[in-house]
Amino acid sequence: MQPADKTNTATQKRGKKLSSINEEFDISLFILIGQKNLRWIAGIFLFSLTITVLYLRYATKVYEESSMIQISSQNNANMVLGAGQGLFQSPDDELAQSVELIRSTLFLEEVFRTLPLSVSYFSEGTFKNEEQYPKVPYKVAFDTVAQKKFSGMPIHVRFLSKDSGQITFSRGEVTVKKTFVAGKWINIEDGLIKIDIVNYPFLLDLQGRIKKDACFFIINTNNQLAKQYSGHINVKIINSDAKTLQISCNDFNDQKAADISNAVAKVYIQHSVDKKSESAQSILKFIDDQLNYEYDKIKVIELSLDSFPNHANIDGVTTSNPQQIELAQNVSRLTGLQDKDALLDIDLDLITRIREKLNSEEDINPSELMILLSGSEIGGQLTASLDELRQMMEKRRNASFDFKPPAPSLTNYDKLIDDQKKIIVQSLPVINQKIVDEKASVEVMIKNIKALLPEHVGGTNIEFIKLQRLFTINERYYDQLLERRTEYQISKAGFVPESQILENASISLVPVSPQKSVSFTIALMAAFGASTILIIIIYLFYNNISSIEDIERIAQSPITLLGVVPLYTKEIPSSQFIVNHNPKSLLAESFRSIRTNLQFISNDDTAKIIAITSTISGEGKTFVSINLAGLITYSGKKVIILDLDMRRPRIHSALGMDNSKGMSTLLIGKYKLEETIQVTEFDNLHVITAGPIPPNPSELVISKAMEDVLVALKKQYDIIIIDNPPVGLVTDGIAMLQRADYPIYVMRADYSKREFVHFVDRLYYNNHLHKLSFVLNGVNLKRNPYGYGYYGYGYGYGYGYGSGNYYEA
Repeated sequence: MQPADKTNTATQKRGKKLSSINEEFDISLFILIGQKNLRWIAGIFLFSLTITVLYLRYATKVYEESSMIQISSQNNANMVLGAGQGLFQSPDDELAQSVELIRSTLFLEEVFRTLPLSVSYFSEGTFKNEEQYPKVPYKVAFDTVAQKKFSGMPIHVRFLSKDSGQITFSRGEVTVKKTFVAGKWINIEDGLIKIDIVNYPFLLDLQGRIKKDACFFIINTNNQLAKQYSGHINVKIINSDAKTLQISCNDFNDQKAADISNAVAKVYIQHSVDKKSESAQSILKFIDDQLNYEYDKIKVIELSLDSFPNHANIDGVTTSNPQQIELAQNVSRLTGLQDKDALLDIDLDLITRIREKLNSEEDINPSELMILLSGSEIGGQLTASLDELRQMMEKRRNASFDFKPPAPSLTNYDKLIDDQKKIIVQSLPVINQKIVDEKASVEVMIKNIKALLPEHVGGTNIEFIKLQRLFTINERYYDQLLERRTEYQISKAGFVPESQILENASISLVPVSPQKSVSFTIALMAAFGASTILIIIIYLFYNNISSIEDIERIAQSPITLLGVVPLYTKEIPSSQFIVNHNPKSLLAESFRSIRTNLQFISNDDTAKIIAITSTISGEGKTFVSINLAGLITYSGKKVIILDLDMRRPRIHSALGMDNSKGMSTLLIGKYKLEETIQVTEFDNLHVITAGPIPPNPSELVISKAMEDVLVALKKQYDIIIIDNPPVGLVTDGIAMLQRADYPIYVMRADYSKREFVHFVDRLYYNNHLHKLSFVLNGVNLKRNPYGYGYYGYGYGYGYGYGSGNYYEA
């Protein structure tokens, strides 16, 4: 009788469905799966390493070469000029501006103008192309028409002799071929191309080693090269305090990468000098233009002064005469007012010229306008606005290195510049009106003073004085411009470009890609990851029984665990007898545990029938039958093994016995019982083999003759062990299981499928085999953290049929 609570628990589990995915993680099972799939894992690693070796062999190597420059400039003239002009001073963001300048397409075009890269020469291989640089076996020249029509197009060259060859290129689906004579121009689609052969033996060797059209060239433009290498040139700030930049270039040709990196550094230094010089020349030219303008005005005034040869003399006034003192004071006041009037005229002229500059469509230089205003009365009112305009234009110029119109950032700067120009232009009428009003006031005062002067002092003399003062003022302004010109010339001469190349790029011969160490590391990591994923997938869908816990979890019937047979790692003899070769082994102990548990099930002295079966062949039922029989004989009992697996008999082969007569011939009456019994190496162990395969094994097993055989054998033997056919394939063995005193169901760890447990449940419930117990064969004890004692001795004591934890499975 089973305990009521355990029976109810089993009944509740009958409706449980078996999941196809492992929901619990078993590290030992995970390791076991890895061990079982070592070949696949080794194959994955071998495949990954092979791919890596091929990749390293045939992948195009990328080299990165770097140069280093230090950006610095100073103006020694500032120490001479005091505050300095600020024109040639390095801006605060010079480092960032330099980085953006070097990255710009326009700058890179300037760089590639200095390099011999107008034509790229290649040799075409089976797996990759190799660029011939810097030494080329032939040279190509072309005109602007050919450059425009064929730039970026691969043109293959086949050399027929040291003086001639053939070029081939494609126009859509049309292939064009053209012969050429070395050193002579040929006309191709109105473009001229000339090919000079430099190293003919090398070309012959090249064409002999690889395919005949191995050589080809590509005509480049500086713009194409700039765009192509913009992503290959990297500029990095090494030290912002020291203003050092690292210029790196990566390419498939290490010499080419080094040359480009060095060219960028050299062109940058020259570019900075040229730009500073260009700006200086522009300012000085502007000052010269203004000097010419002022000089012309002075010459006109001089001519006017020369027209007053007999002007009156108003000097020589003595202070003792009050009338003369008053006259002198009025003349002095008149002179001052006339000076003021002349200066206001200059300011009005400056406003007119500034307005014309701002309204013109030509590019303006705010620095020039600021120079124009230096020393004038209105300079302080406009200088701040012009300086802000200058800063905006400088930012817009820097942004143009990264973006091209109509980029939003450039459009935004353009709007800000236009707005600032409008602000300045709108402020000019206000300033102009203020000057006009002031000039009108001055002129009124001049008129009033003139009215107070005697007639002999007025008229011609007053006009002469006015022209004389106007000449003086314009001459002073002219001198100011001359002074500014001198200052800028000194500042230009004092500017010393100290940007220098700290380190030239050199050929390293070590590629940055592919790197062997990185490639092999990635390969090993990829192989490890793929192997892990493979094992995880196999683990998730692993459907084999691996432990007693699996049976416990799946079983719906309260079947009894009879024992566990550990995995035998040594070679199994052909007889499959293990217990007699090593009676003290764990395997022998496991069978002793099974024998002990059988005694707990029933311990009377009557003859007993042990019927052993499994779900499919290969689970070890024959192995268990033979070794259990051999172990039982050690206890002094007489044992006989019956091979009822008559469709696929195995015992006669394992024990090396004759199978011409056996159970099949015995049950049909062809031979008598005594004639079919065969002895073994054990004194008390006999065997009846299956005999020839009959056409009707099921009928023979349930026949009256089978019953008579069992009755007769019980009289001669203490234990009858029946090796039944697998019940998962045929139903022959169910009859013997029902008749047996000890029906045993064998499963094999990591071989039997989990759904096999349901066969046991059906036997228990549908065929009422409530005495059924099971043996788990082939258990890998290394995977069990509790050791063999948990599976073996743990069940060898106090664990019999009808008791034990496995009722709760």
